Amino acid sequence: MKNQTDLILLHPPSVYDFREKSIMFGPMSDLVPSSPIFEMYPIGFLTIINYLQKRGIRTRIINLAYRMYHEPGFNVEKFIKKLSTYAFGIDLHWLAHCQGSTEIAKIVKKYHPKTPVIFGGFSASYFYRELIEFEGVDYIIRGDSAEEPLCRLVSLLKNPAYAHSQGGSGNNTFYKFLEEIPNLVYRRNGKVFANPIKCISPDLEDIDFDYSVMFKDVLKYRDIRSAVPFCDWFRYPITTIPVVRGCNNNCANCGGSKSAFELFGNRTKPAFRSPKRLVDEISIISKYINAPVFLLGDLNSNGKDYVMEFFKSAQKLDKNMQLFFEFFTPPQKWFFDEAARIFKNVCYEISPDSHDEGIRRKMGKTYTNSQLYESISYALSKGALRFDLYFMTGLPYQGAGSILETVDYCRGLYEKLGWDKRFMPFISPMAPFLDPGSRIFENPQKFGYTLLFKDLKSHIKAVTNPSWKYILNYESHFITADGLVRCTYEAAKGLNRLKGEAGAITGNVMLENEQRILKAQQIMKKIDEIMSLQDGQVKEQKLMELKEDTYKYSLSTVCEKKELEFPFSNRNFKWLEIIKTSIGIK
Repeated sequence: MKNQTDLILLHPPSVYDFREKSIMFGPMSDLVPSSPIFEMYPIGFLTIINYLQKRGIRTRIINLAYRMYHEPGFNVEKFIKKLSTYAFGIDLHWLAHCQGSTEIAKIVKKYHPKTPVIFGGFSASYFYRELIEFEGVDYIIRGDSAEEPLCRLVSLLKNPAYAHSQGGSGNNTFYKFLEEIPNLVYRRNGKVFANPIKCISPDLEDIDFDYSVMFKDVLKYRDIRSAVPFCDWFRYPITTIPVVRGCNNNCANCGGSKSAFELFGNRTKPAFRSPKRLVDEISIISKYINAPVFLLGDLNSNGKDYVMEFFKSAQKLDKNMQLFFEFFTPPQKWFFDEAARIFKNVCYEISPDSHDEGIRRKMGKTYTNSQLYESISYALSKGALRFDLYFMTGLPYQGAGSILETVDYCRGLYEKLGWDKRFMPFISPMAPFLDPGSRIFENPQKFGYTLLFKDLKSHIKAVTNPSWKYILNYESHFITADGLVRCTYEAAKGLNRLKGEAGAITGNVMLENEQRILKAQQIMKKIDEIMSLQDGQVKEQKLMELKEDTYKYSLSTVCEKKELEFPFSNRNFKWLEIIKTSIGIK
């Protein structure tokens, strides 16, 4: 059979059989666009498909998680069986996907036993020694720069002279080529080989974030559903452009921190996208979609000259362009002056983690509450459409009192800001897992934790537990799991009421949010009661009786998902331009 593609990238749900299980995922995904099955595929899929197709390798994205979530009757096995390709790629980026990704690999091998399966992503890189022994895993690309190694690997696999199906353990020429591919992990005669991580993109100049490739593939494969980035994307088609690979910061809980990148990807310094390229890609997006663009990563991390060059280049953009800026540290006033000069519609966000400056320092963030307030206040005075603040529960040295004090702190901010409804605080638990490679994961005792499990198989088992309380891979020395659950929901209720009082959300939304939180608390209590039962069969039966509710109350738990959306209504697809590009008309 003639191959339609050279490489098919499959994005799995967090839990493959989520439609059959009763799992109270709770608020784990409330503060990201995706649902609790984390159907939003990594931005790396977009850079991979751009890189490979420019080099003659036909690549396709299939969002299995979205298909499974959106279409209850979607048959994964039947769909995968019909696919034809030289290789499959599966992402194991964030650890929440550990069960889904490995189960999808098994299904691929069931119907395509001779087709190689390639894994990649942060978690795949971290757990590569364990993962390469899993059923259905043939290769792993380590690090954050998979484009070139993957290009070379797929080129080798599709070459008739060295195809994997003909390679065999005795084909020395085939393995000689494998030895030369950087970042690659593979097996030969039962032995694992891990090639050095030498491919580390230094400047991102060969890395493209061109979304038009998605539209071309929709037409080519006549399959719009498999290319959708996440649920509700057509209603709210926000796009993302990363500013940087790697990080200058070393936040204690982050699997994408400076030390984590060095540990799993051998990256010692970040690679920033050139300001001109950033602006060019924003311009390309606006050609096809009139929708918000989120700049992932803090422009300020590369210094004022870099930021000023960006704003200088951005003068050519439509002043009404909708941009969302992320900060790691509160910017100085000049940043907001420039942003207001260039754009009319901007939003900002920052994650202080805790209102307690001592806990924040433990997390690796040194700015003060005074600096934070001054930044928010000035941004709003310069016309920001919104300023979001993200807090977390389960932090180092954070007890129940500290979590609940978050509400008082935010009330104080509202009062100082004149109850400005453009200020939006959120809170969610540090869940489902402490990130592998983060400083906390590597040295939990130092931060006041006991790590309950550290290997990949244990995480796979845990992610299917009946509620997020039982999924957590850590215990805090400063709060019990029960206390963490209770305080997370209570703090969420408090912030919800503040937003209602400020008019940031309507009274009806505030009441609906509170009812969902109360219901979620009741379900969590029922699950705890069921988990105390001794009869395993009865326990399973009673958990399944909760299935409809666990699914329903894992959506928009601590806030209404739409609260995260950019407050601007002019969103649409420019279908004429999309069609022209898809059929090759410039």
